[in-house]
Amino acid sequence: MKKLCFIISIVLCMTLLFSSAKAFADTADDNVLTLEEAKKMALENDVQFNVQQSNIQKASENYEDVYDNNTKTDKTKYSNTAARASGEVSRKIAIENAASSVRKAIFNRNDLKRASDYNVTVAFYGVIKAKYAVINAEADMNQKENNLETAKIKYSLGIITKNSLSQVETAYTASKTSYNNAFSELQNSMSKLSNNIGKNLDVFNDELDTNLSIPDIRSLDLNKIKEDYMKNNSGFYSAKEEYDLAEYKLQLTEEKYDYYYDRLPNKTSTIMEQFDDMLYDAQRNFDDAKYSCSEKEKDLDLTLSSQYISINKSYESYESLLKDLEDTKETIELNRIKYQMKLITKAALNSSEAELKKLENKIQTAIADLIVEYANMTQYDLE
Repeated sequence: MKKLCFIISIVLCMTLLFSSAKAFADTADDNVLTLEEAKKMALENDVQFNVQQSNIQKASENYEDVYDNNTKTDKTKYSNTAARASGEVSRKIAIENAASSVRKAIFNRNDLKRASDYNVTVAFYGVIKAKYAVINAEADMNQKENNLETAKIKYSLGIITKNSLSQVETAYTASKTSYNNAFSELQNSMSKLSNNIGKNLDVFNDELDTNLSIPDIRSLDLNKIKEDYMKNNSGFYSAKEEYDLAEYKLQLTEEKYDYYYDRLPNKTSTIMEQFDDMLYDAQRNFDDAKYSCSEKEKDLDLTLSSQYISINKSYESYESLLKDLEDTKETIELNRIKYQMKLITKAALNSSEAELKKLENKIQTAIADLIVEYANMTQYDLE
């Protein structure tokens, strides 16, 4: 019955995996790449992910063999009762190890998808942030170019000195360098995304969906995040498997120890020492596994606390930018009135409008940063 229930659980897990894979929406027939489409492409082109199903099958077949071999009548000729007890424990542990390998193979497939989705998300929004950096750099370069043209005219009319003109020229040259650096970073970001999804993307011809939605930071539940992390993080998963196996082995060893102790016809020091060693080793392995899990949990608490503080600070900065945006809009309205009254120049009005555009782009970048931080904290929520 135990074997049958185990196989049924495997089938159910695999069915859920296939169902989640089919849940992806079909790629839209346009030139705008969405995040979900990028995630789908990444999985379709991920060789390791696609062969993982065969690894699950191999692990399942191995479990069948190990189960059959270790549930048959044990015909081994043991040297003494302690050796027999140890052999009986080893046979059950062998079955549990094989079962663990199946669970690990299924876990790895889920983890490969999780890691792929997260890496694509980071790369995707990395491109978007780089694009806004290019837009801002280009706007700054154009503004500096206009300043240079104005300065040249002023210099020709003797209004400014040669030194003043040189300063404007230097500022324009620096803005061109900044633009070139920003564009190079955009190309690098696009290359990273291309590598993640297995498709070549071009900064001139491929567009990404830039409709950014602010994540619900206030609804973050650290207890739920911690629970998901401990269940779906590979390091925690391995530590928990080791803990469960060590606990199971200790339980089996204690049972065999208690069972055989009173039935030993000849309690020689050698046999008793073997029993004691067997129990000591099982207890030590369990204590080590328990300590490892405890230390990992402590480290996780510190990490999540730090991340929670960081994302809330980022959200506060975003809200501050929104206030700055409203103030800047009011300033521009006043500047437009001042311009109509000829109190300021057209250049001054254009400069304030350019600052508004930069601020809007900065807000979009802040949203992208928040999305990535949110994805980092919630990446282990696989429901």
